[in-house]
Amino acid sequence: MVDIIRQKALFLIKQVLYKNQTIDHVFESVLKENSFDKRDKSFLRLLTTTTIRRIRQIDHLILQALSKPLPKRAQTTMDILRLGISQLLFLKIPPHAAIYTSVELAKSSNQSFYSGLINGVLRTLVQNGENWITKQDEAILNTPKWLWNEWIRQYGKENTYQIALANLTEPSFDITVKDNPEKWAQKLNGLLTETGSIRLKSFSQPQTMPGFKEGQWWVQNAGAALAVHAFHNICGKKVADFCAAPGGKTAQLIMRGANVDAFDISINRMNRVKENLSRLQLNAHLIIGDVNKCPGADVYDAILIDAPCSATGTIRRHPELTLHKTPQDITNLSQIQNTLLHTAYRLLKPNGELVYCTCSLQQQEGEHRISAVTDLFDILPILSPFSTPQGFIRTFPFQDMDGFFIAHLRKKEKKCL
Repeated sequence: MVDIIRQKALFLIKQVLYKNQTIDHVFESVLKENSFDKRDKSFLRLLTTTTIRRIRQIDHLILQALSKPLPKRAQTTMDILRLGISQLLFLKIPPHAAIYTSVELAKSSNQSFYSGLINGVLRTLVQNGENWITKQDEAILNTPKWLWNEWIRQYGKENTYQIALANLTEPSFDITVKDNPEKWAQKLNGLLTETGSIRLKSFSQPQTMPGFKEGQWWVQNAGAALAVHAFHNICGKKVADFCAAPGGKTAQLIMRGANVDAFDISINRMNRVKENLSRLQLNAHLIIGDVNKCPGADVYDAILIDAPCSATGTIRRHPELTLHKTPQDITNLSQIQNTLLHTAYRLLKPNGELVYCTCSLQQQEGEHRISAVTDLFDILPILSPFSTPQGFIRTFPFQDMDGFFIAHLRKKEKKCL
């Protein structure tokens, strides 16, 4: 009998590699169509993310084991080998199980002609794989060259190695609580971080955990949680949250007493904000549409821009980003970010506060964006363990959180001519 989990893993990586789908999106669709227990769900996700996370390294191993590359018609065989090697060398599945299930997967996928080759390659890697891995530079191999070169230029070789190595590890799971974080850290067997988030030692389906259905907390990376903390007193103030989905920062703004207008251009994404706020029993004015078309001027006391970005700071959680993103994406997104900053200037009241953030490690989407609008905003230095000399916040994956850029700004007074 063919292993259904490995069949679905093969489907998942095909969707990610050839249809440019995200792991999260395809994984959710698979779960809706299949009834898996907790253990099977965890293994399916781990197998998929590990294979995608280390795919360049795995492909290097396959080339070493083959006398010549596989033909294009054997693409499915290549994917089966990738899954098999991921199990053998990185998940430490017993060789007999990894090899047998890979051969059976080939037979059920119309790849029987290559079943002997699959068996031979995997047995070769049982013998030689560990030794070959010691001769690989996994940090360089698993990072796209354009990203590697950009990070070297921005952060230096040592930090780039740390970023790349951190991206090969499974991410931590953090949550933000409404109140009494010490109590919830103890109740959920978590650790209270210096950012005020709770880091869970183990993470299952959130719906089954204490306090979730009651709306006492929400999943939010510790790096993301820092942005709202940058504001001064916003209690009772009128605040706009641009690009609000999935709603974690919107919830933080509400909990600080702000009257929030939450914008998002996508109906589906805004429905997610609505669902999350409903569970948390929090209220905001939800506006579906392009915030850049919002009429008026001098409307808000404060604005949060969690800008659309390349998300290169979240590669630990979304390893497919290294396959999907290109330098052109950075250029295109920078234009969108710049437009949002100018919209914020128009909608902010005189001396209004702006917090701009991206989950990107690319300075073109962070520091360079702010340097382009210093004629519009003053920089307000943020005091934080993660502050840069310029007064921004910059976090990295090797700090066990998403890579984030955060700037706190104040609208400059218009000069009279």
